[in-house]
Amino acid sequence: MAKKEKSNKIPLPILIIICSVLIYAAYTSISTFVLAIFGDSVIGTVDSYGSQLIDRKAEPNRSRTISKGYWFAANGRIYRGHVIYSSDEAWPSLKEGETRSERIRYLAAFPYINKPAMLSDFDEMGEGGIIYHFFAPIGCLFLLRLVIRTVMGKKTNKTVSRKPAAKSAIHGETQTIKARSDMGMFCPNCRSRMTEGAVFCTNCGTKTKAGATNLCTSCGMELSEGTAFCISCGKAAGQAVPGSAATGQAPAYASSQAAAYAPPQGTAYAPSQGSAGLVGFSDRCFSPEIITAAQTNRRIGVKFMIALAVLPLIGFPIAGLLVDELPLGEAVIIGVVLSFIMLVINLLKLRGSSQPMWEGVVVNKYSKIEYKHRDQSESYTVYTTVIHTDGGKKKTINERESRRYIYDYLSVGDRVRFHPRFGTYEKYDKSKDRIIYCNVCTTMNPIQNDRCKRCNNLLFK
Repeated sequence: MAKKEKSNKIPLPILIIICSVLIYAAYTSISTFVLAIFGDSVIGTVDSYGSQLIDRKAEPNRSRTISKGYWFAANGRIYRGHVIYSSDEAWPSLKEGETRSERIRYLAAFPYINKPAMLSDFDEMGEGGIIYHFFAPIGCLFLLRLVIRTVMGKKTNKTVSRKPAAKSAIHGETQTIKARSDMGMFCPNCRSRMTEGAVFCTNCGTKTKAGATNLCTSCGMELSEGTAFCISCGKAAGQAVPGSAATGQAPAYASSQAAAYAPPQGTAYAPSQGSAGLVGFSDRCFSPEIITAAQTNRRIGVKFMIALAVLPLIGFPIAGLLVDELPLGEAVIIGVVLSFIMLVINLLKLRGSSQPMWEGVVVNKYSKIEYKHRDQSESYTVYTTVIHTDGGKKKTINERESRRYIYDYLSVGDRVRFHPRFGTYEKYDKSKDRIIYCNVCTTMNPIQNDRCKRCNNLLFK
């Protein structure tokens, strides 16, 4: 008898309860802050009250559970409310028809959000209560996101389940049916997904390396017929070289080819590839290694964005608690506004990093002296590089003082490609350069390097 597999699926009723509790907890703390900062006060009527002793030895404001029902008038209407909270208060129970008066705090724009004033007053809550209500929504939303991701992750795993094994009709043996995978097939020009083994891209018509019959075993460069050495990396093409077996010497055309790729006289470097291999945009930006580096950069950017958004939310309220000259309410408002501004700026940057690559030509370069103050006591130089894109747009790059890397690297007439994932530029013709910038970390490298000396990523050559 087959054993019944255990299910790790969270039951729907429990999932709903968990999400509801987390959302309510976040709402409670957020509404407390909103009422404390923006709420109006009015005298309300308490018509139901209960106080139950839980623990005599509990810490302050934790010994009793208080339940309270009330109503108040606002904007010409009657609104009701009910709260349950922990406290040490022990009012006498209300008799039938008996009421008490208490100050109620409500939101004028939406009076359904209301609480007794003592529960939404910063002075009554104390520093510990303020810090709790500040961090509680962040923790609740984080847990809610974790629960949702866990549930969605399980659904995704189900959809990517393996195909069942098929039994052979002849021998009755179980054979595994392997699914065909085309995950690694992308067009090097437009990045559209392609069927494995396809010769041409169905989207833009570009011929792929899958259709090439003669490829370099080292770097994957397509080689022409009869080529003995790869023009990209200089490795032997793996073909028989005429005359080499008999004489032990390299053939004449191989010597002339090596001489053609030798560096100019007076230079102190020996490039790893010839000038022909340094002309043209590199396809290394599509390699899995570079794509992984781009994804890592994006994750770091998201974490940095979250940190910049959360920092004002934490720092300014704490400053409001510690600095007498800065009221807590104003500190919270300033922190929220700054956090929102930082969030918008970083979201725009992340959105820009997902835009498609573009190409253009450097049409102008100039420098200009600008002044920090109106009295012109301090000045600095701005170096500007102007690029016209193939789409007809104008891109202006401004750099200051000694940080004029693009200004020095590019010349008027150079064709360039912009990589939004890294925010860096690649030059089309690198054959006359002695240096090359890493498009991942922007470190300057000698042109003969194949990998960056700092981050060890492939250089776009």
